[in-house]
Parts: sequence; structure tokens; C-alpha cells
Amino acid sequence: MTGRSEKILVIDDESRMCDSLAELLGGSGYKVQTTQSAPAAVELLKQEPFDLVITDIKMPELTGLDILKVVKEIDSETIVILMTGYASLESALEAIKNGAFEYLLKPVEFTQLEISVRRGLEKREASLARKELLDELKWANYNLNNRLQEINALYEAGKSLGYTTDIGTLLDKIVALAAEVTQAEIGSLMLINEETEILTIKAYRGLDREIADSVSLPLGSSIAGYVAQSGEPLMVDDVEKDERFKRINKERYSSASLLCVPLKITNRVLGVINMANKRNGESFTEHDLKLLTTFAAQAAVAIDDARQFENNRQKLHEFSILFELSNRLSAVGSVSAMRQAVFEYLGKLMPIDFALWFEWQPGRQALKPVGVTGTTIPLTDSGSINLDLIKSEEIVIENVEFADLDFQDIATLSRYMARLLSHAPAYPRPEANFTALPVLQEGELRHIYCIGSRSERLYTAQEISLAQLIISQSSGFYEREKALLNATRLLTMGNMISEISHDLRKPLTNIRGWIQILRDKYPDVGKDTEFFHMAEEEVHRLNDLVKELVDFSKPHKYETEIRDIRKIIQRATEFLKPEFAKKNIKFEAHYDNCNWEIPVNKNQVLEVFLNLFLNSVDAIPDSGGNIRVTGKIDRPPFRKIDYLAITVSDTGRGIKKENLSRIFDRYYTTKETGTGLGLSVVERIMAAHGGTLKVDSESGKGTDFTLFFPK
Repeated sequence: MTGRSEKILVIDDESRMCDSLAELLGGSGYKVQTTQSAPAAVELLKQEPFDLVITDIKMPELTGLDILKVVKEIDSETIVILMTGYASLESALEAIKNGAFEYLLKPVEFTQLEISVRRGLEKREASLARKELLDELKWANYNLNNRLQEINALYEAGKSLGYTTDIGTLLDKIVALAAEVTQAEIGSLMLINEETEILTIKAYRGLDREIADSVSLPLGSSIAGYVAQSGEPLMVDDVEKDERFKRINKERYSSASLLCVPLKITNRVLGVINMANKRNGESFTEHDLKLLTTFAAQAAVAIDDARQFENNRQKLHEFSILFELSNRLSAVGSVSAMRQAVFEYLGKLMPIDFALWFEWQPGRQALKPVGVTGTTIPLTDSGSINLDLIKSEEIVIENVEFADLDFQDIATLSRYMARLLSHAPAYPRPEANFTALPVLQEGELRHIYCIGSRSERLYTAQEISLAQLIISQSSGFYEREKALLNATRLLTMGNMISEISHDLRKPLTNIRGWIQILRDKYPDVGKDTEFFHMAEEEVHRLNDLVKELVDFSKPHKYETEIRDIRKIIQRATEFLKPEFAKKNIKFEAHYDNCNWEIPVNKNQVLEVFLNLFLNSVDAIPDSGGNIRVTGKIDRPPFRKIDYLAITVSDTGRGIKKENLSRIFDRYYTTKETGTGLGLSVVERIMAAHGGTLKVDSESGKGTDFTLFFPK
């Protein structure tokens, strides 16, 4: 029997017995140690473990029964075999009572001793195995009980979180429960601002408020930023030794071990939970990390649900405000009341101290203030606000940057308007919380509504979007009210003009007749003065004015139909062929390949081109020249959509620079026989068709008139 590792101690005051047993048991493969001193045996037993002890009962200093008691105190599973040459019932009973395995009489039969040793060691092995199994079962039961407690804690935590809808209360509860689950003294919960991608602390425990309020981490920065960006939980055993991270503030934590897990839901990271300083002073374990990760998954769902609840509640509030505003707008009796209502209801949704309402006038390239509202308006450079001056002082746009702006880009428009207002003395100085909201109709700028607040909290994207919706709806109301007012005025004016014009024709006819009678009766007066000639011209001018007023008052005047505008231009040239031939004028027309059929009033548009062609004929010298018409798709200044652009160019004498700004004024003319009505009629007809026009001219080189018709 070789290879056995059991250790046996033999104690006997006879050296021959010790030697015999050592040789016998050593030959069987046991590790045998002998001693003839009982005190020495006790010291050996205290120093190292033995599986089996064989001892004589009767020895000087200590008996075998004393040795038995010492052995059982040290290890109750150690096997003890007693030998004696003086057997007695009393000693046998004492031996059994104190746990002896065998009680052998001397002289000992070696065969019997060997059997007893083997049986005793088998018993020890079984006892140790049973004890180990019991210990394992005990430990497993302990762990199972802990897991059940943890599962119960997670369940209770999840249930508790599910009942909390207030986001602030919920975040505080999450930090408290996470600290309980991980036995941490310090904890914090950080959420990501989706617009700035910055992590800030929203709830905490064990941290100073100043520290918590000052933390602002970009994604990827520090431990929390790293976890938020990667979406993976992290345990740091020692912050001081981890090369990936450097401790920013050593006063935050007293221990080096940290846990940081993401608040993650459907691959979207909401933020992170940080835990530090385990209560028992030990480092966190993988089990702690797993436990916190499980809890964080529940917490993320609760946070997302609370956010959705808060968003839904906010939307319900917003819809309620919009509904109230809609009802209010339908009942207001003036545009100023509408502006006041918009300001009042916007204030229920966002911080707002003042509002400026501008109307864009592309023909004059100016922003006209049509409303100023506010509770507290920031001061101007002069230190005071003159509302009447603001309402009357329009802002002329003198640079091309405004025309190039993308009005859908609110941030860029806001910066531009803030810069513009800061240089307008009458207007309030925009502060940090300032936004300019464009109002577009069919892609064209109509209004700009500027709002501002002294609140340190900047407007959110949701608030700006909501404000733009309100402003657009209110602007539609403004346009409808203005259109209705204009329509009412036009109807009234049309009826009045029709009646007045009819009444004016008779006295004008009478005046013209009396002038002719006087000319015939006093021919000498007509020869010596310009009286009759001037009077006839003025009567003729008044007659043209009456004719235009009558035309303007006719409802059918601007009825439109789909027409090919090229054919209308061709018709105008056919009327003027004799004039072209008389002055040796060469006419040509070129059009890009596109759809030229648009809704127009053919008679009015014909009048437009007749006026322009006649102006060109008058401007071209008798020696001859060119009139050229070109048509293409183009975009007028300060517009964001394309039009049909038709340019009438001539090689005439051109228009002097100082006269360009007045050519569309009624009765303004540089011709000796002109009435000054032609170009004003052109401008009015183009406006009635929803179009616009521009003129480019240089004295002595010719003129280009470009007409823009909506497609």
C-alpha cells in the first residue's frame, strides 16, 4: 500500500513499541511520527494536524485519556486508538465517553491494529466528506438566501419605481435603491442631454451639492462619459491605478473601487448610474456589477416611462393651450388683440418677456414693425423704450446676406436678427434667450416674429417648434383679416369710385366743350398763350384717370384664364409693327423650353407689354435700335421660389440713376407728352397677378424690365 498520505502520531513511553509501530505502519504507506513524551505529543498536535493518534493510556505526566481530550479539542474528527496493559472497565468506559475509536489490550496484535487503523481512517474520511458536504450545503443555502433577498429587493424596487411618475422623485428613489442594492455610501444618476450630448447629475446621495451641480461631462469624457458612450457596464478596482481614467476630484470618493452602469433601453443610452464607497470598505465584486446592471435595466424602463408620461402630459397641456388660443383668436376683433392673445398664450408655454412682429416688404426690401408686446422689455442703448418709435421705424435691409438666408434655419435667422436689432437704436437689445421665427407662405417670407426672455434657461427645440406653429397660425389669421379688410375696402371703394367716375364724366365733357367754344370765340387768346393747350391736357389727364378708376372698380377686371404668355407678347408686337418699322427697330424673342401657360388676364397683361414696348420705342432714337424679349425660369430678389421671368430689353437712351426710384410713381414722367401712368399701371397689374418686377438701366446704354409671373 503505497502512496497514502494519512499522518499518524504514535505516543508510547516504551521506545521499542514506538519503533515497532513506526515500522509496521510506515510499511503500509502511512506517514508516521513517534514520541515517548506526552507533553511533546501535545505540542506536536497543536503545531500540525494528524489524521490518527495511537497512544498508551498509562504514561508519566499525562495519561492517554488526557491526550484523547486534547486531540478532540483540537479536531473532533481525528481518530484516537488507546492501548493499555492494565485494562479496566472504568478506563474503557472513560475512553468511549471521550470519543476513542478503539480500546486495545497489550500485547497488541499487529493485524488487529492495522485493521483498526484502516477502519478508523475510513471513518475519518467519511466524516470529513460529510462535514465538507454539510459546509457546502450550508454555504449554498446562504448564497441562495442572499440571492432570494436580492431578487426580492429588485422586485420591490421595480414595483416601487413603476408607481412613481414624477421624474424628479423617481430619480432620487433610483439612486437610493441602487445604493441599498450595492451597499454603497455614495451614488449619483446622470442623464444625457440629447441636444448637447452632455451628462449632468440629476440625483445623488453622499455628494456635496456644489460638486453635483458643477459636474458636466461630454460623452466619452471620464468614467461616466466612457460608459455612456460605450453602453457597457464598468467596474474599476482602483481608480488610481487604472490607466484609462484619471480622478478629476479626489474629494468625491474615499475608496478607489467604483461601479458605473448605463441606463440603457433598446440600444439607447439615457444616462448612467455611479456607485462608490462600499460600506464594508471592500472593493465591489463582479456580482455587485451584475446586480447593479440588472437594477439599471429596470430603472431605465421606469425613467423612459416617466419621460413618456411627462411628455404626454406636456403635450396635453400644449394642446389645451392651442385649443384655447384658437377659440380666443376666432373671437378677437382686431389684429392688435390677436397679437396680445398670442403673447399671452405663448407665455403659458415658455418664458417670454417681449415680442416684436415684423412684416416683410420685398418691394421696399424692408422689415416693417407691425406689433410690439411685452411685460419687461430689455433696454435700448438710450436706456428707455419708445414703443411708438418702434412701431413707425422700419428696418431697411441694405445687404445681400438677408436674401441668401435659409429661413428654415431658425438659429441662423435668430443670429442675424439679433445683430440687426442691436444696430437699430429704437429697438430693445436682444439678450441670450432670443429667437426669430419666420412665417412663410408658399415658400416666401411674409413675417418675422421675434421673442425674447431674460430667463437663463434657453428655449428648447420643442418650445421653438411650438411657438413657430402658433405664430404661423396666428399669421394666417392676420393675413385673412387683412385680406378681408382689403376686400371690404375694395368693394366699398369700387362702388364709390364707379359712382364718382360716372358723375365726373359729365363735368369733364362739359369743360372740354366749353374750352373748345372759348378757343373758337377767342382765337387770339389761344395764339398768344398756352392756356387752352394746358387746359385740354389737364382735362385729358383727368379723363385718363377716370378711365383707370372705372377699370379698377370692375370686378371682372382681373378674372384670369390659362394662357400662353408668349402669344400675348406676340399679339402686342403685331399691334406695334408700324411703330417698329417707322424707327427701324429690330425685334427678337427667345424663350427657354418650359411651360409658358399660366393663369393671367390676357387684356391686362397685353396692356403691360404694350406699355413696355411703347416706352422702348420712345427711348430708341430715330436712327434705329433693338428690342429683345427673353424668357426663362428665374428667382426674383428676396424670394425663395422660382418664377417665369420675362425681360424686355432695349438699346434706348436709358434712365438716369436719380430717376430710377420714381419711375413707378403715378404721373411721374420724363417725356414731354407722357401722362406718367404707364409704368404705375404695369406695377399694379403685376401685383394683381401675384408677380413682381425689377428694372436695370444705365443712361445712354438702354433699359431692362424683368417681369416675374408665378408659375
